[in-house]
Amino acid sequence: MAIKPSVLFVCVHNAGRSQMAAGFLTHLAGGQVEVRSAGSIPGDRVNPSAVAAMAEVGIDISHQTPKVLTTDAVQSSDVVITMGCGDACPIFPGKRYLDWDLEDPAGQGVEAVGPIRDEIHARVQTLLTELLPDQDPARAANRQAPFVVPRRRHIMSAPEDIREIVRRRYAEAATRSAAGDHEQARVVETSCCGAAPAATTDLQPPAVGTSCCGPTPVALTDKQDRVVFGAELYGPEAQGAPEDAVAASLGCGVPTAVADLHPGEVVLDLGSGAGADVLISARRVAPGGRAIGLDMTDEMLELARRNATEAGVDNVEFLKGYLEDIPLPDGSVDVVISNCVINLAADKNVVLAEAARVLRLGGRLAFSDVIADEDMDEMTKADMAEWTGCIAGALTDAEFTQALTSAGFTDIEIRPTHRVHTHAQAALIRASR
Repeated sequence: MAIKPSVLFVCVHNAGRSQMAAGFLTHLAGGQVEVRSAGSIPGDRVNPSAVAAMAEVGIDISHQTPKVLTTDAVQSSDVVITMGCGDACPIFPGKRYLDWDLEDPAGQGVEAVGPIRDEIHARVQTLLTELLPDQDPARAANRQAPFVVPRRRHIMSAPEDIREIVRRRYAEAATRSAAGDHEQARVVETSCCGAAPAATTDLQPPAVGTSCCGPTPVALTDKQDRVVFGAELYGPEAQGAPEDAVAASLGCGVPTAVADLHPGEVVLDLGSGAGADVLISARRVAPGGRAIGLDMTDEMLELARRNATEAGVDNVEFLKGYLEDIPLPDGSVDVVISNCVINLAADKNVVLAEAARVLRLGGRLAFSDVIADEDMDEMTKADMAEWTGCIAGALTDAEFTQALTSAGFTDIEIRPTHRVHTHAQAALIRASR
């Protein structure tokens, strides 16, 4: 074996298992092993769930691209580890071949990919001990030391349950807004998680706004009667969108104010709701550009399309889909915006990886979202009423920065704008791809 051993990880698409294995070995070997990965039928991109799962343990594989398996790659490697490439992997005398029987992460969410990632991690650690048997004990101990970035443990429901709770709430809000009842659009009488807990916020209970858990209000104003959510935040920025679209806003800011939009650009709004930010963007990217809204709620999509028709804006498109699986090709948009929606997603890493995927190189994102204080109490974090009210699911500044970095973003700027809760504040978030 060469002084610097070389390892080739191979799976069918080089999009999940082999990429995670290569990421772990690169991270753990510290430059002492030459690491390659390839696929017998390489995919178009690395699996976003694999990217997110690796980001959870502090390893960024978002910049990797699937590569085709070649004879030269096999010949130049000391160890070849297959994970399902079958007969497509050529055999050469003198090579060490291993076959790791691992579940395929294709089509699975990050929660299911986590255990696969952990098994790969353990196997790579064992492999590295064999490859570098003479490594000094201090380095070996360090290699085994925990380096996992802790997951946020306060998520009290499965991701699909959170998604459905959020969907129900905003479907009801859209239905009320469509009927012209914008005040009561924020009052959603459902019972998804039992009795509402005692309030932990310093926001006063106004006549509008409630959570999915019954009568607990999600306030639009603070104790000083300052608006912290909703249409009044727009001001002059609302120009270009019909009054009904802006009135239906449940956001915590105005992302178009910092998106720096230009004619000819393609803009994607994640969680576009009634369409206000899409319609504002559409005016600014004309002529030649277009604005796309993505929402999972049929009622919101119907309302947004109606608002676009009434506004006479034709360079817009509204798509049904999830933030975690954006139905657009790689590198197809110039700017991604969002208004107080990322905090509602159960897994922000997957959402941001998807945002990075659809952005062109050199593209940018401009979000308005809620940032949690470091000292947010566990009761607030565990309250589904606070989740659908855009509080409990919020990341801290450090967590958001880490998530953006893991997704491949640079030039990250998080600028607080106003407080929305005892333990959270709204912020404008910008970054480049």
